This record gives sequence, C-alpha cells and structure tokens, in this order.
Amino acid sequence: MLANVQKHHSVSPLAEASRLARLLHLADTHPSLSFRSPPDTNFEDVDCCLLKGDNLDALSFLTSKYLGAFNFCYIDPPYNTGTKFVYDDRRTSPDAGIWGKHAAWMSFMLPRLVLMHALLDESGVAAISIDDYEYAHLKILLDHVFGAENHLGTLIVHRSKNGKGSKANIAVSHEQVLLYGKTAKAKIHGLPELDLDSYSKQDEHGRYKVDGLFRKKGEASRREDRPNMFFPLYYDASGNVFTENVGGKLKEALPVDSKGVERRWLWGPEKTAQESWKLYASPKGVIYVKNYLTEEKRVKIRSLWDSPRYLTERATNEITEIYGDKVFETPKPLGLIEDLIKCCASKDALILDYFCGTATTAHAAYNVNRLDGGTRKVVLVEQNAVISKDHIAALKGFQRIADISERRLEVIASRDSDYTYRAQEV
Repeated sequence: MLANVQKHHSVSPLAEASRLARLLHLADTHPSLSFRSPPDTNFEDVDCCLLKGDNLDALSFLTSKYLGAFNFCYIDPPYNTGTKFVYDDRRTSPDAGIWGKHAAWMSFMLPRLVLMHALLDESGVAAISIDDYEYAHLKILLDHVFGAENHLGTLIVHRSKNGKGSKANIAVSHEQVLLYGKTAKAKIHGLPELDLDSYSKQDEHGRYKVDGLFRKKGEASRREDRPNMFFPLYYDASGNVFTENVGGKLKEALPVDSKGVERRWLWGPEKTAQESWKLYASPKGVIYVKNYLTEEKRVKIRSLWDSPRYLTERATNEITEIYGDKVFETPKPLGLIEDLIKCCASKDALILDYFCGTATTAHAAYNVNRLDGGTRKVVLVEQNAVISKDHIAALKGFQRIADISERRLEVIASRDSDYTYRAQEV
C-alpha cells in the first residue's frame, strides 16, 4: 500500500538538492520553502488527485509520505521561452558565470528534479519534454540527479509539419523527450505492435514474420568463436527447417555469409533441434527466426517519433474540443502521452505529472486504462496562480491556472460516471 512505501534515505531529497546546487554553482532555491502539514489524502481511492499550488510545496508534501511510490513521471516544464503565456515562462539570469542566462531556470528545475527522483520506485521511469533552448542544461541536471548511466535515451518528437517559422535559419519542427530510469532496474517496455499486416505468414503456431537472421552477425560470429554452433541445417520447399536430412531429399544450409565467411548459428544443436519450428528457410536457403504475433507483443521503440498523433496541432484541436478555445498555449497531444505511458509505465502504475497544464496526462492514463484494462492512477500538480483578466482562459471563466486542469477532469467524469478525482490545495 502507498502508506508503507516510504523508505529510509540517508540524505533527504532537499539536502541532496542543496549539495547539487553547490556542486553546479547554482542558487539554492528551496531554503525559503514554507512546508505545510501534509493534507489528509489517499491516492488509492480515486483515479486522479489534483494538487493545486506551488509544485515545490506539493513535491515536498509527497516526499513526506510517498517516497518510492511512483512508477512513472511525465513532465512538460516551462521551456524558458521568455514569453508570458497563461503561465510565466520567463526565467533569465545575467549572462555571466558558468551557465549564463540559463542559471535561474536551472536553479528552478534542480530541486524539483531531485524530489521527482526520490518519488520514483526502483524501476521507475521519468520522461521530460523540452526543446533545444534548455535541452543541454536539462541533460546536465538529469545526469547529476539520476546518474548518466541511467539515461535510457532521448526521443525526437515531430511536433509540427511546418516548424517554427519565427526561428531564424531553420524552422524547427521537433522537440525532445528525455527518458531516465531511477536505477538499472528501469526498463522501457516497448509499444504494442500495430503493423499487423507485416505478419503475413502463418503456421500451426500462429501468424509470424521473418525479420531476423538465424546466422550470427557482428562480434563473436565466426565459426572459430563457437565451433559447436557451426553445423548443417536442412530445409524443404515450404521453408520448414530440420536438424536432420529426413528422407535424404532436403537441401542443406550452413551459416556462411555472402562473402563466403564461415559464421555460426545463434543457437547450439540441442536447442535448434527442440525449437526448429521457430525457424524459416527462404528459397535460397537463408535461415531466419520467426517473429510471432501475440496479444502482448511489444515492439522496441525507436528514437524518432513521427506520427500525426504527436503533432501540436492535434493537441490544440483536442483542448479546443474540451474547453471551446485554446485556453492554454502549450498543450501536449494525447497520443504522445498515451504512448509514453504504454512503454514506460506498468498497468498498475501510480503516475505523477507536476507541470500538468491541461491535465493531458490524466486523460491519457484514463484512455490507456480503458484500452488494456489497467488500473493506473495519476497525481497531478498545477500552480494556483491567478490568470490575467485579458487572457482567453479568463474570458472563458477560468480564474486560476489549476482551474483549467480541473475542468478536464470534470469533463472525463461527466462522460464516464465511474471516473473519480479529487482536487485540493497544497
């Protein structure tokens, strides 16, 4: 249960944030934090809990009870564009010192990243969206907080068909999502297989495709490296593979590449004999491993994410459908967050988003739960700052930024009577 997940930490998260601030020559932004007594809340009895207030306060509250409770965290932090949106995205410093104009933004992010790290469980994954302006500085912070060895990769997400036309020289049409694991136990699960048509062959074991050589390639692939894995295989006109020449009429195949170099097979004779049904021979005698389609089939994700579902235009259309207008300037599309949840979070994950904006993460988790029967729950945090009276959100009746987040939860609950949420100030 969540109440029992708090573990002993020899160094408190805020003390670790101070240590890293000194190490990186950044301002220590948390000493003035006025910590409140944790509200009486239980995340297990609702699908989503929205905490309204400064996310540093909220994260501090969470670490008082829920260290190591979260399996996945997605955030879309301010990109430091120098623009006043519905929120203030202006954190600049004098252009001096190691970090120059980026120091204030880095000082703002550091304690929040440290607290996020503390809240993840041992197999937890963090996904952070960012663009080019602060990418390098965010990567430095994350390498120090998580350890560079726990950087699982960086995704390049195609966000715009035409790019940012206001940029000089290059119209930027992408942004990044950095993925980090809490420890070496963290894994990316891959995405469900969608290209069902590629599984064009079928046998008594099911549908399959052939896309991997049975002949070993690369390092330690030569015959002399594993002599016992160099042996003849036999195949018939239908592509069936055998370890013995039954009837003496089968064709022979050896692990020899196109240049005549003797290689070796992936498996030894015993395993090959037991699992030869998993192999397929082409008419020319090239042996492949069959890749079978299953209900739980997962495909390893690629670093380039290019789908219409990830476009910012899609996100704008989605929030316009919910709010009646573009009440938030920087929304994220449901498709992007849904796919991150599918490949990073367990089916029973507790998910955190402490820059939640229009609550896309909660909506995405709800959609994925409906798709795969999961029981994921979400904790959101959004600032309770007053919205400028001349902003479109205020004209639509929203007084505070967190009200925008809560409205989306209201919409989900209005469409599904089983959906439950709680909103409270921190």
